[in-house]
Amino acid sequence: MTVYYQPGYRPNDCKDERRHDCDCRCHRHECDCHRHDCDCHRHDCDCRSPIDCKPEKVAFKCNNLSGASGISVIALGDTVTPRNIGSISVPELCCFKKPCVKIDVSAIVSFAAAIAVGTTITFRIFKRCGRSEEIEVQSFDLTQGLAIAAGGSIPVNFSVCDCDGCHSDCCTYRVTVEATAAVAVASAINVNQGTISIIAGDVC
Repeated sequence: MTVYYQPGYRPNDCKDERRHDCDCRCHRHECDCHRHDCDCHRHDCDCRSPIDCKPEKVAFKCNNLSGASGISVIALGDTVTPRNIGSISVPELCCFKKPCVKIDVSAIVSFAAAIAVGTTITFRIFKRCGRSEEIEVQSFDLTQGLAIAAGGSIPVNFSVCDCDGCHSDCCTYRVTVEATAAVAVASAINVNQGTISIIAGDVC
């Protein structure tokens, strides 16, 4: 007898897998989701039950960057203190089984002082979910191949994907900026006129 599978189906070869109903609740006031089909808590067997790619939840959030002014270029080897330029909270992530989050950042970087060739402006994205410790998701380096005179500006756009692990709580993404070069320059850089946005979907 011929057997037909629906698109996306994967046979479940683990007959003895014990699946427990769980109540994935987000104990935070800003998130009111109650699911009973959470499969982030797996036991012993790493087999997966058949996939059924039904229409997935999608979350979208967007914030304007708070920006930062008077960012100094720090000499290589010296201590760098990153400056916060924006953040965005996504309480809806507690309602996803295994979210994959795309973070988009855009900004205008302007220069109050001349910038030498080789100056590197580094943007970092951090994540904190619930009461867990904050971790760095990824960084983006913008290295100047040309000297930039005071009064100049450049646009910055980059994206980062965060599909690492299951979340059962609300998450906040934070963006910082720092600058380094061979020679320090005080209060040389401003970052403004930007946004941070996320779009998240469930990994089926």
